[in-house]
Amino acid sequence: MHQDQGYADVWRAFDDNEITHSGAHYLLAIHTLAERGKAPRAVDVSRRLGVSRAAVSSQLKVLKDSGFLDIDGVNRIHLTAMGVDVANRVATKRDVIKVLLSDILGVPEDTAETDACKVEHLLSERSGCALVRLIHFMRSDHIAAVCFRLALKTREEFPCECTVPCDLCKGECFLHDTPGAHN
Repeated sequence: MHQDQGYADVWRAFDDNEITHSGAHYLLAIHTLAERGKAPRAVDVSRRLGVSRAAVSSQLKVLKDSGFLDIDGVNRIHLTAMGVDVANRVATKRDVIKVLLSDILGVPEDTAETDACKVEHLLSERSGCALVRLIHFMRSDHIAAVCFRLALKTREEFPCECTVPCDLCKGECFLHDTPGAHN
């Protein structure tokens, strides 16, 4: 396979995700509301997400047709087993990414929350599991983890030491050109 063909397949795979970003947030909202008591109605989802009732109706139809939820005779929304599974996996990946960014890498919590929200439904389970293992290790008392945390903390105080572009940065140094990169 030609190298460019592999790249084309990867970016096109974005549309092959199990659920859209919007759909993931609807499932998360329904799941959260249901955990607080009765199964929610469309108006509850509308309020929680700050979207119109028409938008909720449209998205609920898509999610129902995809097998993620059912709506009962009194218009209460119930996630199917598949819907609960997706909501739980998306929430877990969001939390894992947020912890990695904020607790391990020191990104401010509001930025970590926003970034985690942006990628929560895109991250594969395999990568999510790898991140969980990394976080468990990084939080451990293992000498290598302790040394790494200490070294990372002291490195945050110093600018990039590269005199030529490294293998990570494209063009100019990302650390020097990105506002807030050191926070």
